[in-house]
Amino acid sequence: MDNEEKIRKEIGPVDKKVSLLSVEFLLSPWTIATLTFTIFISLTLIGCSFAQDLQEQSAAIEPSSRPLFEKAVKGYEPFLVLLGSVLVSILTALLSFVLASNKEKAAALVRVNKKLLSAIEEQQATARELSDARLRTERILESITEAFYTLNREWRFTYVNKEAENLLCRGRSNLLGKVVWEEFEETIGTTFDHKFHRALRENTAVTFDEFYPPLGKWFEVHVYPSEEGLAIYFHDITARKESERARQEADRRIRQQASLLNKARDAIIVRDLHHRIHFWNQGAERLYGWASEEISSRSVEVLYEDLSPLNEATNLLLDSGEWRGEITQRRKDGSILPVEAHWTLVRDDEGHPEFVFAINTDITQRKAAEKKIQYLAFYDPLTGLPNKQLLLDRLRQVVAARARNRQMGALLFIDLDNFKLLNDTFGHHFGDQLLQEVAPRLTSCVRESDTVARLGGDEFVVILITDSSDDEAVAEGEVKKVCGRIRSAFNRPFNLGAYRHHITTSIGVALFDGGAATTDELLKHADLAMHQAKASGRNAVCFFNPNMQAEMNTRAALESDLRKSWERNEFVLYYQPQMDNCGIIGAEVLVRWQHPRRGLLLPSEFIPQAEETGQILPLGEWLLEVACDQLAMWSRYQKTAQLNLAVNISPCQFGQSNFVEQVVSALDRSGANPQKLKLELTESILLQNMDDTIAKMMTLKAKGVDFALDDFGVGYSSLYYLKHLPLDWIKIDKSFVRDVLIDNKDATIIRAILLLAKSMGLSVIAEGVETPAQKDFLVMHGCSAYQGYLFSPPLPLNQFEEFIHGRKGCKQFRSGYAKEFLYC
Repeated sequence: MDNEEKIRKEIGPVDKKVSLLSVEFLLSPWTIATLTFTIFISLTLIGCSFAQDLQEQSAAIEPSSRPLFEKAVKGYEPFLVLLGSVLVSILTALLSFVLASNKEKAAALVRVNKKLLSAIEEQQATARELSDARLRTERILESITEAFYTLNREWRFTYVNKEAENLLCRGRSNLLGKVVWEEFEETIGTTFDHKFHRALRENTAVTFDEFYPPLGKWFEVHVYPSEEGLAIYFHDITARKESERARQEADRRIRQQASLLNKARDAIIVRDLHHRIHFWNQGAERLYGWASEEISSRSVEVLYEDLSPLNEATNLLLDSGEWRGEITQRRKDGSILPVEAHWTLVRDDEGHPEFVFAINTDITQRKAAEKKIQYLAFYDPLTGLPNKQLLLDRLRQVVAARARNRQMGALLFIDLDNFKLLNDTFGHHFGDQLLQEVAPRLTSCVRESDTVARLGGDEFVVILITDSSDDEAVAEGEVKKVCGRIRSAFNRPFNLGAYRHHITTSIGVALFDGGAATTDELLKHADLAMHQAKASGRNAVCFFNPNMQAEMNTRAALESDLRKSWERNEFVLYYQPQMDNCGIIGAEVLVRWQHPRRGLLLPSEFIPQAEETGQILPLGEWLLEVACDQLAMWSRYQKTAQLNLAVNISPCQFGQSNFVEQVVSALDRSGANPQKLKLELTESILLQNMDDTIAKMMTLKAKGVDFALDDFGVGYSSLYYLKHLPLDWIKIDKSFVRDVLIDNKDATIIRAILLLAKSMGLSVIAEGVETPAQKDFLVMHGCSAYQGYLFSPPLPLNQFEEFIHGRKGCKQFRSGYAKEFLYC
């Protein structure tokens, strides 16, 4: 608009002068009679001079600007027409003056001529001023920063300035006189088309922004209508539009990011360095309970009961630009909230700290899980007592403290007697319930400074801190009192639902004074003492002594050697003859271990360890195969073809699911006669699954194998076994035979066994017969088979075969072997 006013100011005065001249000229009181020939000559010269002047001015203008100038000159056409009329009038007046020859009129004509010359001079000056004004207008339009062009009512370009050329990328010489819709066909039907037509149609100014795809630019356009057409100002606003679009995109991203921040489960808070809150997402609303409107502009200190952690973390943040850690906060309702915080320092454009961007994660559940994990790591989940890990830690502390203070302490290893029987009878649910009841009873028997822990299963450990110094006897007395309280507490029955259960404990005690013993060694000592208490009959207390450790070391060494014995083939077999009143009827095969350092070991010295370690299984299978091979070998010779061979069967071996297959395989492979094989079973085997035992025995009986019940009379239910089991033999235990001549009870038991066996159709063999008197007693009461040192000790195979061949009838054979060869 400033450019337009500038042009009007320059052109306005010239137009006014031209108009005034025209009026004065038309209203002059000239008459044909008063004009003279002098005026005619002057006007002719003036007209020629003015026309020449216009041609000179027009030639001075650039060809591209001449149309605009020529348009402006058209405003002088009335003046030129009037000038022609004046010429005609002057001619007419000249004739009048000549004919009249009137001096007065001539004088008047001179005056009029002077006035006319003056007017003509003024008009020439006005024309030059107009020309100058149009030149100045042209220069102004060329110099303005906005693009400008004009269109006539036929939509043709009538003017295009330099800036318009630059923006439109078209020269004005190619546009002037051309139709805009033909030169710029892409604008047809667009906003340019609609807005231009509206301005011309409604004679109203129009302003709009529009993108022009061919040029790839945005333009801000101002359209002004006039009688001649349209004047259009426009300029390139692409940079501004791109900036606006970038800002809008940034705003959109910010809104999107804010939306994402609101969707985050974690609390996201933005605060300034004065702790004022500037942003509070929905996660923070959920976590803390304050709405964004409530908390905005408030201090973040509202989240803390103690500000020192906040200030400390903030200082670290300012130093490093970032801080991570756990911090305790509070909710709106006052409840405590542990969070894991990740704070980032946000700086302004100049690098100065401005905001703190905080992401706080609720770790309440994680802390509870960690606490539970820590509890499970150090406490027994069933009883709530300390577990082994915590026990060992406390034991190390107590041992160290006892050493510093030179005081005694004690470690109690407690095992529940027959706990497995409860589990097997009533189920593990009752067993767990009993353990839960045991824990508070043990705790009630000791002081708060003592520790009661559960190692696992039915084993408990108590750490006692005694009041004695280094007096072992006094410390032992204090421990005995505590053990007495424990045993008394266990005298009361335990209520397991509707069932009342009584249980006893075996307690092993290891005293310590902080000496050289480690915690593991103390546990081993107490464990050894506990097993000794069980071995003594259960429901007992036993204190550890060094001899127990020596026995344990010997046992451990023996077990280690036992595992290596197979590689060294150290096991050998002995045979003890079994006799009747007419001679030898067979033998019992017995295993011995030829130990490389300890010499020949009897079964009682290594069979228990073999059963505990599982070595009894391969040993028993090997023994069974060798026995079958020996029977097959004996069957080839007349003197040995009728011999029976008895083999002891371990409970572990008999309990194997493939035991029957092992026996059948050994018989089939060797070709031995099954009727000559006699398997000796102990009553411990029969305590297991009775139905399974009977099924296995019946299967082997069908093959011809005989069974004997070993050590008859020392079990709990022998008569029950005799009734149900498919037995062929019973063996009278040597403990009854040994004192049969001096103990009437033993004699009565033997007579009863022989009478019972006879009535049930079972054969009887007495073992441990060492004197003729013992044999005579047995013969007198109906026993017809014997085994013992009276006839022969267990012999190696070659000596046993010599014994067979050197025997004559029923003549007794006195063995020269020493009495230390015991029975298995």
